[in-house]
Amino acid sequence: MSWSNYTLDRFEGEYAIFLKRPAETEQLIIQKMNLQIPLKQGDLVKIKDCGTGYEMELLPNETAQTKQHISDGYASAIICNLA
Repeated sequence: MSWSNYTLDRFEGEYAIFLKRPAETEQLIIQKMNLQIPLKQGDLVKIKDCGTGYEMELLPNETAQTKQHISDGYASAIICNLA
């Protein structure tokens, strides 16, 4: 299997809900106990389905860039609304 990029959208009870990038319309649901790395909402990860489980790797640079992009867009929206 190949790697795919996901955003950790949210936690629901004992499950982590990931959205496949870039469209973020396809969900991948994994039990929290099967997460090999500590993650928080909004983190970008690459995940590979190994058949018996998942391999995952945090993408810290991509996460930071995406959060900054969202933050910049939010600040621009506030400035536009104030004008």
